[in-house]
Amino acid sequence: MIFLVLFLCSFENVTDEEMISMGATSEVLQELKADVISPRTGDIDFPVCHAHVTVPQGFVFMDIEQTKKLLVDYWGNPEDRMEDVIGSLVPASCEAFYQIAVAYIISYENCGYIKDDDASSIDYDELMKQIQKASAEANESLPVEQRLTIKGWAVTPQYLKSSHTLIWAKTVGSVDGESVNYDMRILGKDGLVSLNAVADPTALDEIVSTGSMMMNSVTFDNGYAYSDFDPKRDRISDWTIGGLIAGGVLAKTGFFAKLGVLLVKFWKLIAVAVIAIGASIKKIFKKRD
Repeated sequence: MIFLVLFLCSFENVTDEEMISMGATSEVLQELKADVISPRTGDIDFPVCHAHVTVPQGFVFMDIEQTKKLLVDYWGNPEDRMEDVIGSLVPASCEAFYQIAVAYIISYENCGYIKDDDASSIDYDELMKQIQKASAEANESLPVEQRLTIKGWAVTPQYLKSSHTLIWAKTVGSVDGESVNYDMRILGKDGLVSLNAVADPTALDEIVSTGSMMMNSVTFDNGYAYSDFDPKRDRISDWTIGGLIAGGVLAKTGFFAKLGVLLVKFWKLIAVAVIAIGASIKKIFKKRD
């Protein structure tokens, strides 16, 4: 029961009556509603990566601190995965954090100019097998509750040479269930801007349909686009396209997950609201701790 309360809080179409029927009190609802986001629209400049994002229609921008709050306090991701995050795009209909069910996490990596010569010759099925093997080996040193398992491609990788954009999606499993990570890497001459969509598997079609709009929202400043590369002056990355996919799947920012919505900030309030359910609640949260 308590899991359902927490899970339902992540969807913007859940009514107050439905949340109360699941055990939430009016005090809990007021706390959730009071935790509002500070949205921005228009052009958002990112000096760190010499690029800007034109916020697409139907979405709003959240800055670094708000994005970290969503990922850590609401979705249960470890803070050490926030290193390269520079913001996020979320549906404009969301006014408070608990309503956000889909988010596009924006990050930047100053990795240099990535050559795309290998893009058309990659065996993506074989690459997935190698990634899964590496992921399984990495999980052996982690507690069970922290392990994230790569189930496979939700969208097979594709490289759009005209826009120098790499797209793929993977299904990630955890002790809390599954989530889909939809990745877009927009290449520039000095590095790349990443848009990483985190959502439940049922939202994949929605994410794919808005992918081109998100991709086109990112523009590098004059002199910093992929086509502006100068081999005499600019740094060439050690990465290839295949290596970028494998590294992106296994990297910290590639492992953002929507873990059933933990709602750390409101744990005590929610526990009080459903205390009558019984001792089974203690067992659930003891396992998560």
